Amino acid sequence: MILRGLARSLKEQNWTAIAIEFVLLVLGVFLGIQASNWNTSETERRQARDAMQRLQDDMQQSFELTGQSMIFMAGNARGADLVFDSLRSCHLAEQDRDAFATGLYRLGKITPARFVRTTFDELRDSGRLDLIGDDKLRHALNETARMQDSHEAVFRLIAARTDPHMAYVDSHVIYLIHGAIGGGAQIRWNQLDIDFDAACKDRRFQAAVAAVRNYTYDDLADVTRQQQRFEDILGLIKQERAR
Repeated sequence: MILRGLARSLKEQNWTAIAIEFVLLVLGVFLGIQASNWNTSETERRQARDAMQRLQDDMQQSFELTGQSMIFMAGNARGADLVFDSLRSCHLAEQDRDAFATGLYRLGKITPARFVRTTFDELRDSGRLDLIGDDKLRHALNETARMQDSHEAVFRLIAARTDPHMAYVDSHVIYLIHGAIGGGAQIRWNQLDIDFDAACKDRRFQAAVAAVRNYTYDDLADVTRQQQRFEDILGLIKQERAR
């Protein structure tokens, strides 16, 4: 409409109208550009808020799942301590028999840190890490992803080194268990068929238990370090969202 009015005014050489309509045209274009920029900025802000919420949810889940793994492995490590100390001393008190059975049953059961990285990978793969405004947070996420890859490689190495020791232990133990009870279950002494006197005199059996126990502590330490990174990132995300 403005363009038709401007063309008509030019034809009639109505310079006052031409000036007014030209100003209106320029103003309309300017306001249109500003509105477009505002819409774009608002979309960016909304996407950034959504990304931060999803990142926080992912990291909270990572923290909780990894915390569960730490509790599980800490219990397994304490059980391995009891098994090894009992074998080393060749003495098993009556009140410790069930704990010994459970410790042996859960020996070698380790887990890695659990990094829920769905949102981070989506942002990185789509080139949208810029939605994370804080440089320190972006760096922490990138570093944690790199360390998770390293941690999982170390975990596979630990698991591979654990396997032959567990194979020897398992060849000397029979678990009288029917059905699936889960790796974190507790069992009783009467569910364990083992020649304790022979086992405590078997140096290779002791060495196998000792090695598996050490690997469990190694993995637990590595998982704990990764858990600290998750906690640090959660703090950075909360700070960023509070701004």
